[in-house]
Amino acid sequence: MPRLDHVTIRTRDPGPMMAFLEKVLGVKEGFRPPFPFPGHWLYLDGHSCIHLLPVDRKDDPPVGIYDHVAFAFYDRDIAIRDIEATGYRFEHDAIPGTDIGQIFVYGPESVKIELQYRR
Repeated sequence: MPRLDHVTIRTRDPGPMMAFLEKVLGVKEGFRPPFPFPGHWLYLDGHSCIHLLPVDRKDDPPVGIYDHVAFAFYDRDIAIRDIEATGYRFEHDAIPGTDIGQIFVYGPESVKIELQYRR
């Protein structure tokens, strides 16, 4: 069965982006093959699920087709407590016709992360 391997996010400033993703998702920077261009691989549970590519962009906010990436499943109360502690803006939603709740967290450069939980 196909599965999501990773998402690549282009960023003007990798530092704040990595700090956001670490605080919200608990990812940690890890091994990255020696590509001939800069970047960072962020790991969750031993898997490099987020790749960051530093870019020089002039558009603000950045224009692109990436809207958000979702991670499941979290404990709602713990996720909200942890997100509130970061100070990042977030909002709730739900997937209609399911028992899945959503928390959207907004970070640097208009990146949006979805955390899913069972209601």
